[in-house]
Amino acid sequence: MTEEKKIYGGWKVREARLQAAIGTQKELARRTGLAPNIISDLERGRRSMSPTWALRIAEAVGVEYKTLLE
Repeated sequence: MTEEKKIYGGWKVREARLQAAIGTQKELARRTGLAPNIISDLERGRRSMSPTWALRIAEAVGVEYKTLLE
């Protein structure tokens, strides 16, 4: 059985993080209270974004949370 790969625009999180001048995933994790591995997985497209995570990340980087979910 092959593993179905989820497609997610993790680049949106990375782009928003860099636009906010947050240089590392670890720093974004600290600001959001999320585990660093969650931020890493989101940016690499290995996890789907949850609305809760989108809200926390959006607050930290200063974007509308919906843009992270689209």
